[in-house]
Amino acid sequence: MTANGSDVRMLELSLQPTKLTRAAGQTTYTWNYQRLMFGRPIAVDVLGVAPVDRLGELRWLGPLSVVIFGLIVGLYAHAHLLIKFDRWMLLLILGAFTGAYPLMYFAQEFIPLQWAIVGSAVIVMLVIAMRAWSIIGLRHAALGVILPAAATLTLTLIVATHPSLQGLLLTAGGIIVFTVAMILLPRLQWPTPQLRTTLNPAT
Repeated sequence: MTANGSDVRMLELSLQPTKLTRAAGQTTYTWNYQRLMFGRPIAVDVLGVAPVDRLGELRWLGPLSVVIFGLIVGLYAHAHLLIKFDRWMLLLILGAFTGAYPLMYFAQEFIPLQWAIVGSAVIVMLVIAMRAWSIIGLRHAALGVILPAAATLTLTLIVATHPSLQGLLLTAGGIIVFTVAMILLPRLQWPTPQLRTTLNPAT
């Protein structure tokens, strides 16, 4: 079925399309149930304009990924005594990281999903990388901010767009997060006032 000008809403959730493609102001829905034994007639809302929500899983995956990313960056900063990377800098980095999700969520309405995801991710990663580089240097920015941001963003988007792999990927991601935490926690150092003065001499 092809809808010209806008999308249609399926009134029955039991027989959703297995594939959809968008091109030239139209949406083509395809039903391909090879082992279907019984199915009700497809009912559509001809006045509906709501698209199929292809990034709906970000409603809970997005906040979860932000918390995990913030935890890793915070642990890395304390483990390496990055005094200049304070709580306000962490909040700014997390804010930019969080902005990638609504940006790609709304951009998918105007451009293909792949371009919406890649474009939003590239913009946000560039902002984060440039700011972190200017504050803590290239080495710490790459290992402590850019790498965790890219890994977290990639894993979140794969889980969001491939629901069948959620259990496997979330389990693997959890193991990786705990492994990183076990590496960083023993190295945590809380700087004393004397150490702060040594690391940040008065000018």
